[in-house]
Amino acid sequence: MSKETDKDAALQSLTIEPFELIHAFWEHRPASATKVSPETESLRITATAKSDGANILIDGEAVPSGQPSQEIPLSPGLNLVNVEVTSADGSDTKEYVLRAYRPFETVDWKLVSESSPWSPRDSAGELVFNDRMWIFGGYTPGLVSDVWHTADGIDWEQAADIPSASGVNIPICFVQNGLMWMTSQDGQFFSSADGQSWQLVLSEVPWQGRYGAGSVTFDGRMWVLGGVKGGAPHSEVWSSEDGAEWNLETEAAEWSGRQLFGMAQVHDEKLWVIGGGITNYHPFRAYTDVWNSEDGRTWNKVTDRAPWPRRVWSNTVSYANRLWIIGGFHAEPDWRNHNDVWYSSDGAEWHQLVTETIWSERHEISVYVHDNRVWVIGGNAWPLQNDVWSLEINGLSFVTQPIVDEFTGAEYTYRARADFNQSCAGIRYRLIDSPGWLSINEETGTVSGTASESGEWQISIEATDDAGEVARQSYQLHVAPIGA
Repeated sequence: MSKETDKDAALQSLTIEPFELIHAFWEHRPASATKVSPETESLRITATAKSDGANILIDGEAVPSGQPSQEIPLSPGLNLVNVEVTSADGSDTKEYVLRAYRPFETVDWKLVSESSPWSPRDSAGELVFNDRMWIFGGYTPGLVSDVWHTADGIDWEQAADIPSASGVNIPICFVQNGLMWMTSQDGQFFSSADGQSWQLVLSEVPWQGRYGAGSVTFDGRMWVLGGVKGGAPHSEVWSSEDGAEWNLETEAAEWSGRQLFGMAQVHDEKLWVIGGGITNYHPFRAYTDVWNSEDGRTWNKVTDRAPWPRRVWSNTVSYANRLWIIGGFHAEPDWRNHNDVWYSSDGAEWHQLVTETIWSERHEISVYVHDNRVWVIGGNAWPLQNDVWSLEINGLSFVTQPIVDEFTGAEYTYRARADFNQSCAGIRYRLIDSPGWLSINEETGTVSGTASESGEWQISIEATDDAGEVARQSYQLHVAPIGA
């Protein structure tokens, strides 16, 4: 005679590895869900039946109750994995489904190294020199003067310390005339051809004591912009060809006096000032205006208000024919670090790059452009960090994740977007594979339509510009009846 439990086809639990369900398993609901990383190519499911004698099929393969399944391959997009449980006496069958979402490959940050041989820090100097990334001193806490360099972000070599007991703290630094140039905390100005031997160029520079000034190399000269000295913000601009003789290009640029930290940049054959602020925690003052200049003396306002939140202790780079602003900190109206990333081809129209993976919120990061990548190294996330991240862009790419499921009778909308074409010109979109009920806006990339029946459809979108650069994104759209 069969026991009552032999009629039970329910699951007691369902777990997955190496990830977890997005909510606890509910035995009375047939569907569970998880989201894995873009790199995850498979997972295992462990299903445990309430009845010891129940038979379990996972993705069509028999698996003992409480034991992990075989590796189940995952494609980008929505993967539906069926779990079928049959009671011990064969009188009942229950079906469950795992909805496993794997993001599509888009522009994304990669963790290169969780830690480096140098101590965690922020406020360091950073340069790219002789095809290597260099990091100089910083706050550990306590200011240090050590010098390290790497070609790949993994293997680091230590060079000679900068010969100053005061340490290095948000320094003025350049690559110019085959040399690295660096200020110490007490304002001495050094140069080196190899990082092993440092020469004192000036014991006191004419822009001495301007904390938080910006520094760039432009038009064959070294430039120093802004900063705060003696409680007063400055908008002075200085330049030098040899590091010894400095010219005051303007005593008062059109932008208001401020600290720039890493927010001065060179892009499109112009000098740029991008935001900045004054590092008083309370009150807190930061700017979102953007300026550029062809000569360092006359400045043009590009925008009064960029869309990114105001911040200090941020970094900018020029990469992929765009200006980038990365990380930072603000003290009001709330106290927080940033890990957002924004970019613009012209300094006026900005876009936020939202990625599946990113480094933790932090400020005073060392940011580089090297080996066709943007690098984020160290910084202060409370605590200080010494990890290494990189972002690589190879031309026109989709930057959005497709919407991969919808209900019958509901309007489907996916705002597809591609960017990073070399020309920075406008992009057009078209559907090259889709059901007849879908359409796309050629200018915005918005895909929309309403399905009258359930099913699965293959969708392919093409993005192109007038120069002929092309990117494609393909995915499977699942449409289910409401209540399924």
